[in-house]
Amino acid sequence: MRRAPSDASRRGKAAGFTLVELLVAVTIFGVLSGIAYRSLAVVLDSRGRIEQENRKWRGLAALFARIEQDVAAVAPRPIRDAGDLVGPAFVGGAAARLNDGAIVLTRTALAAEPGAAEPPRRLGYRLRGGAVELLTWSALDQAPRSEPAVAAVLRDVTAFDLRYLDRRGQWHASWPPPGIAAGETAIPAAVEVAVTLVSGERVTRLFPTSTRLPQ
Repeated sequence: MRRAPSDASRRGKAAGFTLVELLVAVTIFGVLSGIAYRSLAVVLDSRGRIEQENRKWRGLAALFARIEQDVAAVAPRPIRDAGDLVGPAFVGGAAARLNDGAIVLTRTALAAEPGAAEPPRRLGYRLRGGAVELLTWSALDQAPRSEPAVAAVLRDVTAFDLRYLDRRGQWHASWPPPGIAAGETAIPAAVEVAVTLVSGERVTRLFPTSTRLPQ
């Protein structure tokens, strides 16, 4: 007569897993792990794209803010260039002799402390090698072979276009326009800056100078 299995034997068999059960559990764990990994990868990729977009727009906003401050503080003070020739206080486009997408101006310096006095500065912007560069000269009247300090302020740029509005409300591709001598102090009423990014966006801003805009 066959003896019935004891309670201890039944508990031992119930506590174990068969090979099939282990394979099913491993398969389910692998599927869930794959789903979790893909979800995490999507989240990280989205986060990276958002951070990249934020950096792009912050950089563009910083460039426009800097140009706005410089254009608003332009000073009508002609200079002598490295060839000892009189140059206008404000030049843009081909007249800047840097490239067509360029602007050079004399601006009043911002004092570090209230009541302090600082001399005007000579600075400019240009597009080179896919980056908008800031150029600063150590003095207004330049010595022979003097070169500006150069710093990239915005990268991944395909176009840096500028237009100049005169006091009569007419736009010009370069400044000074025809009919204004190099040594005159004329400055435009406003400057239009258009930046085209590698990603395809084109953003345009209009910045008035210290001269009143035409009515």
